Amino acid sequence: MSSTTLSSPLHRRPVSKRACVGLALIGIGSTAFALAALPGSRAQAAGAPVAIVFPPWIAAEEAVARTLSAGHLVLRSGRLASIVIAAPTPSEERPAGRPAGALMLVALVGLAGCLDALAIDRAAS
Repeated sequence: MSSTTLSSPLHRRPVSKRACVGLALIGIGSTAFALAALPGSRAQAAGAPVAIVFPPWIAAEEAVARTLSAGHLVLRSGRLASIVIAAPTPSEERPAGRPAGALMLVALVGLAGCLDALAIDRAAS
């Protein structure tokens, strides 16, 4: 008995540049999030100010409230409403934990200009 089912040839379309860029961004972003999720925060241990990055759908008030409840001292909001700039933890205190829902904590050493002055003064004394 012979089969009468015809299968169409497989047509391969080249992947668009837009799709390649999207896949690259997803790969880079997931790597960055994985590295940020590693235990311990060297930035806080070094006494550097940190930027606490929340998802973009979290409002500024909610981001600040979550940051304060985790034990951070808030300096100001970042360029985006979902980013909060927190003061460095004094060396005699235990570093504050990661706020609920935060994607990552980024050290501002070399990135924030005047915010680094406090950490440099503490290291010098």
